[in-house]
Amino acid sequence: MSIHIIPHGRVTEHVKRGLRGYDAVDRVYLLPSVKFAETGRDLAEELEQFGFDVRIQEVDAFKMRSVVDTIVSIAKDHPEEELYVNITGGTNLMAGAATSSAFFIGASPYYVLEPQADESVEELVVSLPAPTQPLTFDLSDSQRAVLEQLGEWDVVGRTGVIGREIGDELDISAQRVSYHIGKLEEKGLVKTHRDGRRKEIELTDVGRLYLRWTGGVTG
Repeated sequence: MSIHIIPHGRVTEHVKRGLRGYDAVDRVYLLPSVKFAETGRDLAEELEQFGFDVRIQEVDAFKMRSVVDTIVSIAKDHPEEELYVNITGGTNLMAGAATSSAFFIGASPYYVLEPQADESVEELVVSLPAPTQPLTFDLSDSQRAVLEQLGEWDVVGRTGVIGREIGDELDISAQRVSYHIGKLEEKGLVKTHRDGRRKEIELTDVGRLYLRWTGGVTG
């Protein structure tokens, strides 16, 4: 099953042009900004006339979390399907959030160019390479526990966490905490910084997204 996830605003021609660039599209998720919800409904009706199965989920065009969480939620509903994300439309924030989300969930992002001459549809649809995703990381149970503990504290706004506090909470040694933090930092899920003699630890945006995707603390 081929799923296309498409954020958009007022302009929608890239949506139709992009879908024409693929041989088989089983379902389309339109993600209109709240301001252009009516545009999304009109577009859905038009696409349905051509036989597309269309769903609409509104997003906040100026909140990255809104776009990311919506795309991640759709991906979780279709764990075995081929996912594509059209990153062309909407605000710059929407495009950036769509690109990051596509890379993370392992979807195939693509961009639709404006026609300049007599280009074919295939020439206008540009696929982007997707790098290895954080979801491929193989975390040990202890590393997962450390990450989830940081996530719980992140939710309530706790900052300045040090390794000893994690060790006390999880009943593991400071040496093991340091080892696990090092592994998580290598994967880009946490970051550390010095504040005087303290080495403070916090989640990265990738770490937060990882936890939301894998069913941990959502933040």
